[in-house]
Amino acid sequence: MSSKREAILRTALSLFATHGYHSVGVDRIKDEAGVSKMTLYKYFPTKEVLIEGVLRWRDEHFRESLEGAVAVASGCRGKIRAVFDWHDEWFRRDEFHGCMFIKASEEFPENNSPIRLVARQHKERIRQLLRLLLVEGGCKEAEPLSWYLLVMLEGVIVNANMFSDRACVDASWPYVDELLIRHLS
Repeated sequence: MSSKREAILRTALSLFATHGYHSVGVDRIKDEAGVSKMTLYKYFPTKEVLIEGVLRWRDEHFRESLEGAVAVASGCRGKIRAVFDWHDEWFRRDEFHGCMFIKASEEFPENNSPIRLVARQHKERIRQLLRLLLVEGGCKEAEPLSWYLLVMLEGVIVNANMFSDRACVDASWPYVDELLIRHLS
């Protein structure tokens, strides 16, 4: 990847995560990335294409990091706990400003928006990871339980962003763990 393209993506990611998509203009992104408008448009012909690129880039790095945390855990419950713990660590970072994919679905509410589609794909990939972990753990109801766990994660993300006390993972985990114990063989 070109260093200028990466600088644009890093800058746009930081600005979009902090301020949202509609409130950040391409001039600010190009200025903070230290590139010309021509260079920005060479890689991203429209702001919407830039947003899609940022979301795809974020998805790739997000999942790579999350899957790395899961890989070192053992057992289904341990791996799912690793998913929740990974989120807890993310919430405690200074650059945490909520979920870019949730924000994208809010700022681009049209169901057929390419940006909304990228956001939806990200959430589906996380659900599929949870489903795979449940199947590997012998869960007979992996499909509905994966949806439930995704909803729990989404709620935890929203709460961590909304409240200054970001202890929601620890508060919710005993209930998630109890559910896992009941459904795993």
